[in-house]
Amino acid sequence: MSTLLLSIVLAALVGWSGAQHPTSGSGTRAAAVRFADLQNFTYSLGENSSVADGKVPLSNGRWTDPRSGNRYALLGVHAIGDLNRDGVADAVAVVTEHSGETGVFSYLFAIEPSPAGPAQLGEPEWLGDGTVVQRLQIDRNGVITVRYLTHREGDAACCPTMKIEDRFRVEHRRLRGIVK
Repeated sequence: MSTLLLSIVLAALVGWSGAQHPTSGSGTRAAAVRFADLQNFTYSLGENSSVADGKVPLSNGRWTDPRSGNRYALLGVHAIGDLNRDGVADAVAVVTEHSGETGVFSYLFAIEPSPAGPAQLGEPEWLGDGTVVQRLQIDRNGVITVRYLTHREGDAACCPTMKIEDRFRVEHRRLRGIVK
């Protein structure tokens, strides 16, 4: 009789813990986002970007647009954490766009797991031209902290010196800046 009671308790606990994870109608559990997922993901820069349909299909963290020759790369600086408090690991990542000229544009993306695979949360946040991302972090409340260097007046194009620390959170499946 005690074995039956133990089985019922364990079944209830397993069912309860599974309820914390996003599932499809079939009950398939979404897998946590990993760095490998970020390296092989199609990012959307939006309708106003220079690439066809705004899509940047990275493979091994890189892609070159055949039309413009612009190169895109995933930075190694990323963060894995729970952005929406559902108990499953989400991620934030930075993709850079290298134009054929001096521009190197940085974009912050929030990615969540779904039963169909990783999914982008809203439009990316533009971090600037020539910025150097130093750190990304997701705290226990789902707040994203991005520390980077950007250009102040008088800085050479190669060497930004102004330290910035911005904070974001995901609200209604979109990145939103937090005012300090």
